[in-house]
Amino acid sequence: MAGVNTWQLSLFLAGALVLIAAGIRYSRAGVAVAGLAGAGFVAFGHLTARFGPELVWFRAPTFYVAVALLIAGFVWWLRRAASPAVRYGAPAGVLAFGATVLAVMMLNGRGAPPSMLVPTLNRPAPDLAFVDPAGAARRLSEFHGDVVLINFWATWCAPCRHEMPMLAKLQREYEPRRFRVLYLSLEEPEVLDAFLAANHFDGVPGRLTDVPAYYGAGKFYPLSYLVGRDGEIVARWSGRPGEAWLSDTIERQL
Repeated sequence: MAGVNTWQLSLFLAGALVLIAAGIRYSRAGVAVAGLAGAGFVAFGHLTARFGPELVWFRAPTFYVAVALLIAGFVWWLRRAASPAVRYGAPAGVLAFGATVLAVMMLNGRGAPPSMLVPTLNRPAPDLAFVDPAGAARRLSEFHGDVVLINFWATWCAPCRHEMPMLAKLQREYEPRRFRVLYLSLEEPEVLDAFLAANHFDGVPGRLTDVPAYYGAGKFYPLSYLVGRDGEIVARWSGRPGEAWLSDTIERQL
């Protein structure tokens, strides 16, 4: 679905609006629900970057239009003359279904990570400090001019360990084009050193010694940031992404 554009999505939403309005006007709940499903499809696609990195929700006006239609639809549904089980049960079921789909996508790593595709505020990546396995003090600023994927992880985090071989593969593939993966942890030295002694991943692992609050390190695992050659943060997400999505996102910066 990455080939769609804003114009096509606008037309799709216009059709959804017609269905919603007609269903409400002529008391055809099924028609209105079909329109709401269309709006939900667009909102979900933006939220999970299914329409491509350039149409992630915070970059796409059609996301906000779709959400407005959904809110209006829910208000209409809650005001209908129906039993409480139907009026409140149906929206609750829809929300539960959507949350389940998002959770499954986050766990199986297919496509874009849905859990935390958020604005980066188009700002330079704050510098941070870490110690590599050899005990050398390192800083993010050393890698200026490279495309850098900063990955915050923990040894006890199963999705992190599941993700790391994929990141190592991308490191090997793109290293000739000045791409670097930094695997950074907040854990104690003895814990981290033991893990790294038993597991090797291509890239630069390290133990954080100074990390700005901006990154939110330790709040979500795995948590990743992609930094362009100019030092600007171009993407951030939490959860294991699909390899195709991540490769495409990296390729755009190389």
